[in-house]
Amino acid sequence: MRKLLDHFEEYILSVSLIIMTFITFANVLARKVFSASWAFTEEITTVLFILSSLIGAAVAAKKGAHMGLSVLTDLLPKKMQKYITLITVLAAMVFCGFLIKYGFDMVQSEIRLGQTTPAMGWPEWIFGLFVPIGGIFMAIEFIQFGINAFKEQGGD
Repeated sequence: MRKLLDHFEEYILSVSLIIMTFITFANVLARKVFSASWAFTEEITTVLFILSSLIGAAVAAKKGAHMGLSVLTDLLPKKMQKYITLITVLAAMVFCGFLIKYGFDMVQSEIRLGQTTPAMGWPEWIFGLFVPIGGIFMAIEFIQFGINAFKEQGGD
């Protein structure tokens, strides 16, 4: 169970990429063989791309890949590096906060306006939820990265 939770984002990414690849290939095949395109595949692929981007950002946060260029911070004393990491994580948390807040605002607007997807006619808010959910995943991973980095750098 621990392994599942530790790699939950990677599993979401894998499944969404497999689905995107499969339905895109099937749509191309349908166009070539039957001369008919499936409009819903573009909607699903676009939504899964957004989900994959946000969950991929969470995976990058887990690995510290967002923490950027370390050339300057590597020159600083270890004690100072942990505070720079803390500031960086706090800035990332502010970004995640905006993503979550405005993502939920967008979802509320989609519900209030009764927006539906063009091809499938599904409620737009279902897919809009991927934005704040992605922000939540990123926030969790940034927090975990910050805690781990702070401990590794001597969190006194």
